[in-house]
Amino acid sequence: MTEGTVIAEFEKNQREKLRVSLTTYNGVDLLDVRAFYESRGEMKPGKGIAIRRELIVQLRKALQAAEKAVKDGGKVSETSGDAAGE
Repeated sequence: MTEGTVIAEFEKNQREKLRVSLTTYNGVDLLDVRAFYESRGEMKPGKGIAIRRELIVQLRKALQAAEKAVKDGGKVSETSGDAAGE
């Protein structure tokens, strides 16, 4: 996977940062969301997810539904599962 363009990076916890980047792997353009940890002064990639860039809109809708559920006290409506499948 290419290093890509870092879009955002923020602290996940005391030991890890989450990095959102646009990358390419085997000629496929991806959105990569990955945890990074420090090892010997260097940031190393850990667990994450990479999806095709054309799925970003569906992911955004799913994240918006999750955000709404959190704001509503963690309640998930019966239609909120449709956000990712549109």
